[in-house]
Amino acid sequence: MSISQGTPVEQIKGIGPSYTRILSRRGIASAGDLLLLFPETYLDFSRVAEQPVLDEERLYIFNVDRVRLNRNFKKRSSLLTIKGKIGSLPVCLVFFNQPYLLQSLSREKQIYAYGRIENRAGIWQMVNPQLAPENRPGQIVARYKPLGTLKGGNLRKIIAEILATWKDERETLPAMALRRHGFPSLSIALRSIHQPTVLDMPTIEKMKARFIYSEFLLFQLELQFIRNYFRGRRRLHRYRFSNDIRQAINRRLPFTLSGEQITAFSEIVNDLSAPQTMQRLLQGEVGSGKTIVAFLALLLARENGYQGAFLAPTAILANQHYQNARVFFAADDIALLTGDCQAEARKDIQKRLRMGEISLVFGTHALINENIIFKNLSLVVIDEQHRFGVAQRAALFFKSRSADLLVTTATPIPRTMLLALYNDLAVSSLKKPLSGRRPVITRVIAAADRSDFYQQLRQKLDLGDRGYVIMPLIEKSEHTPDLRSLQEETAAFKDLWPDIPLAVLSGKTKPLQKNRVLRHFRQGRIRLLLATTVVEVGIDVPEATFMVIENADRYGLSQLHQLRGRVGRGARQSYCYLIASPRPTENGKLRLQAIAANDDGFKIAEMDLQLRGGGVIAGLEQAGELDFKLADIKKDYTLFKAAQTDARLLLENKELQNDDIKNYLAALAKKIKNLSFS
Repeated sequence: MSISQGTPVEQIKGIGPSYTRILSRRGIASAGDLLLLFPETYLDFSRVAEQPVLDEERLYIFNVDRVRLNRNFKKRSSLLTIKGKIGSLPVCLVFFNQPYLLQSLSREKQIYAYGRIENRAGIWQMVNPQLAPENRPGQIVARYKPLGTLKGGNLRKIIAEILATWKDERETLPAMALRRHGFPSLSIALRSIHQPTVLDMPTIEKMKARFIYSEFLLFQLELQFIRNYFRGRRRLHRYRFSNDIRQAINRRLPFTLSGEQITAFSEIVNDLSAPQTMQRLLQGEVGSGKTIVAFLALLLARENGYQGAFLAPTAILANQHYQNARVFFAADDIALLTGDCQAEARKDIQKRLRMGEISLVFGTHALINENIIFKNLSLVVIDEQHRFGVAQRAALFFKSRSADLLVTTATPIPRTMLLALYNDLAVSSLKKPLSGRRPVITRVIAAADRSDFYQQLRQKLDLGDRGYVIMPLIEKSEHTPDLRSLQEETAAFKDLWPDIPLAVLSGKTKPLQKNRVLRHFRQGRIRLLLATTVVEVGIDVPEATFMVIENADRYGLSQLHQLRGRVGRGARQSYCYLIASPRPTENGKLRLQAIAANDDGFKIAEMDLQLRGGGVIAGLEQAGELDFKLADIKKDYTLFKAAQTDARLLLENKELQNDDIKNYLAALAKKIKNLSFS
C-alpha cells in the first residue's frame, strides 16, 4: 500500500483503534498530519564513548554479566536490571516496565546503550537507556515525545513505515514561496527531519523552517482575509453617553479610576461614537485594572439597551469574570455559559438571550455555538486574545452582523509583534499597577538549595500564609528527568507536610473540582495550591502571598511574569521564588536574571522576544499561544514576517495561488458565510 498526505491514520500499519483515538484528540487525522510530529531530539549512535562519564548522554558498549527481572503482579509493574561493565567500571542498566526486553538481552554478551549515567548511592547506573537498533552503532535515531500510551519508540516505527511507502510528491506551498525562500521539497524536508543520515542540526532546522513558514502562511492568510472583511463595516448600534450613565458608572466603581484607565475608557467611548465599528486592543500590565475598563464598556452597552458578550479562554476565568460582574453590575440579567452547563440550564440561557432577557453573558467557546442567538448584541469582549483563533473572533462578530469588538490581553506585546498581529486594531495600554499594591519581590533559588528553601517556606505556612507551587509537567516524563511533575511532587509534599492542607489543579482537573479547589483556596481552607500554568491568567486570590515556580528556567519571560502576577494582589508583601533546574541552559539563566531584575511587563515582553529560545515546557498536554503546532512566533519571528508579506501578495495576486491556497481561501469564504447566524 502506498501512502500519501491524505491517507487516514487508521489505514497506516501499526495504528489501531486506541492509537487512532489518541491521535484524533490531537487533531491528527492523516499521514500528512502525523509527519508533522517532529522529533524532540536526536540520539547520535555514530560515536561510542570508551569510558563512562557521569551526567552526560552518550553511547556506550555495555558488557553483560547478569540479567534479572523482578515483577510485581499486584501493581502491574516490573524492574529489569542488567549488571555489567562499561570499559573497566561496573555499571547497572535499569529498565522500568519493559519486561519484553528480557529475552533479547539475555542472549547478548555485549549491547550498545545510549543514555545518562548517574551515581545513585555509590552505584553507577543508567535508567531506561535507549538501545541501538539492531544492536549496532552508526545511526542517527530520532526520539519522539510520547502521546499518552503511544510511546515514542512506537511512534518512530510508525513514521518509518509511512516514509518507507511514501508515494506523494505533491507540493503544498506555492511556487512563489519556494523560489523566494529556497525551501526544499516536501519529501526531502520530511526525510531529512525524521531520518537524518548525519547529525547536522543547522540543516535539520532549515528543513523545519518550511513547515514553520507554512503554518504562519495559513495563519496570515486567514488573518488578513477576515480583516479585509471587517474593515469598512458601518455602525449599526448607536450609543448615548448621558448623565444617567455617568451616575451609573460612579455608583458601581469600587475605587477611583487611574489616569490610564480614564484614558482607555475615553478612547473606547470615542470609538463607539465613530461611524465604523470599534476594533480595539486593551493590553494591561498585570494588576493594572483592565477588567474594570472592559466592564465599563459592557455597562455602556447595557445602559443603552444592548447585549454584551464576554469570551474567556477557560471555564475558570469565565466563571471568575462572571462572579465579579454579578457584584459590579448588581443585576440578575447576567448569565454564565460554558461547556460545563447542564442541558436544561443551557436551553434556558439560549432562550433568554434570544428574547433579550439577558443583557450580559460570560462564557468560553460555548458562546460561539451556532445555537446561540442574540436579540441585539452590540459589544463583544474577548479576553486573552492570543488564546483564540481569528475565525472564533469573527464568529462572535457576526452574531450581530456588526458588533463592536474589544480584545484584551494581560500579556504586554512587543511593538513589532503588535504591528504584525494586531494592525487592524487601535491599541490602549495600561502600564501601571493599581495604587496600594506593593511590587512582588523575586528571588532565584539554585537547584542545590531547593531543600533549604522549602524548610524556610514551611515557616511562612506556619504563620498562616498561602500560595502556589507551579510544576512544568502533569506526569513524569522519562525523556525529561530534570523536570518536576504534579504527580510526583504532590505525593512528596503530602509526606513532607501532612498537616498542611493542599490541593492540585491542572488542565486535567474536572470543572466542578476546579471550582471547589479555588473556592477553598480563597477561603483559606487550602493553603498550598500545586498547579501547572493553568493558573497563569485570571486567578485572583488577594490573600496569596507567595508563588514558587519549579524548573523556572524552562519558561519564557512573559509567562514567568504572568505567573508572578498571581500574587501581590493584596496589601501584604508578596514573593516569587524561581527554582532553577539542575542543568539550566545559558539562555535559561539569562531569563531568570532578567525576570528577577525587572517588574515592567512591557520591558519584559521586549526582552522575551530577544532572549526567547527553545519553547516553553508547560506540561505534557498544555496548550500554547495561538495553538501553533510547530511555530513559535517569538523565536521564529523572521519567518512570521516573511509569511505576512507573502500572504498579502497571494491575496492581491490570485495568479500566484496554487490549488492548496485557492481551496483554503474558498473554505474561509464559506466559513465566514456560515458564521452569520443571527
